[in-house]
Amino acid sequence: MVTHRSVERPGTYSGVDLSSVTEATDGSGVHTEDFKSNTVFIEVTGNSGAVTVNIEASPDNSTWYSLDSKTYTAANGKDVYSYNDHFPYMRTTTTTQSDSTVETTIVGKS
Repeated sequence: MVTHRSVERPGTYSGVDLSSVTEATDGSGVHTEDFKSNTVFIEVTGNSGAVTVNIEASPDNSTWYSLDSKTYTAANGKDVYSYNDHFPYMRTTTTTQSDSTVETTIVGKS
């Protein structure tokens, strides 16, 4: 699991929340407080079992609230979720993961 912030141009960021995880994992909180719109990219590969990917938001980087959730059953997939709301922190998690690799990226713009 890798989390980072890299400024690509003023008012933007890109952070890899989950990087090639193969088991149930809670991603680290990505500080999104300075950004009005956020997009979460999800890629599931090598999936012959099932995995649920959750998108969560937090006011304090410790109490998490569910925004969206999707289960991939014996299928690969790429999905994009966009939010035009102010969330101080965002993260992704995987649950019930078996036989798949998940990568998620959180991107924001002010």
